[in-house]
Amino acid sequence: MFGITAHMIVKNEDRWVWFALQSILPYVDKIIITDTGSSDKTLKIIESFASPKIQFTKVVIHTSADVTSVRSAQLTETKTPWIWIVDGDEIYPSNTAKECLTAAKSNHYEGVVVRRYDLMGDIYHRQVESVGSYELFGQKGHLLVRLLNRDKINNLIYRGDYPNEGFLDGNGKSILTRKPLDWYITKDYLYHAMYLKRSSQGGNLPMFNRSKYKIETGIRIDAVIPEVFSLPRPELVPDPLVRRSLGYELIAQVVTPIKNIKRRL
Repeated sequence: MFGITAHMIVKNEDRWVWFALQSILPYVDKIIITDTGSSDKTLKIIESFASPKIQFTKVVIHTSADVTSVRSAQLTETKTPWIWIVDGDEIYPSNTAKECLTAAKSNHYEGVVVRRYDLMGDIYHRQVESVGSYELFGQKGHLLVRLLNRDKINNLIYRGDYPNEGFLDGNGKSILTRKPLDWYITKDYLYHAMYLKRSSQGGNLPMFNRSKYKIETGIRIDAVIPEVFSLPRPELVPDPLVRRSLGYELIAQVVTPIKNIKRRL
């Protein structure tokens, strides 16, 4: 048996959630989405999807432990062997999504780690990969564990308080400690909008009470943008193709060297 259920938890992400859903919808059997208290257009955007694949619920969270409870509930509801963790600000080019799907269908791996572009200012620029880079299963860079094979990781559970929670195996050990050869790491990248404004309401509305908006110059992405960014979209979905402003560029030129000095220190 082969099947994939996507898990998504959202809050105030109406600038990107439509594209995130569109980018994975063709490749999964089901998407379990939980909204944890959005006050922008996130709810309307998700409800605009007519796909029978989408199971949408709303809960109110008060503590970091509540976030873990939501993720654990999604895991309990899942019947497919594979789960695919997708945030509301993660958009997959079709080649990256298909690479994940091919690795999963091979049934050789316990999971799939996806490389990511951390967007800076707009969808055409990304953070330098040496910034915030870390090692995962023997590889270094901007990496995310995104697909997990429950048939190969027995009794998979989710424990800990956000943002320090994670998946554990039946022995209570983090999945990050498992054998690197049992994990597939993609060659292609997803687009991660965590450093962009994620809500059209203005300001920096938080997701799970954390705001990550940043201004830096970054570097230009030398790749074809995800196809979903060019799809006809509902009027309530903001245009993702708008380039960062001159004001952003000027501030970034001042701020970035200061940040780089702090990082070296």
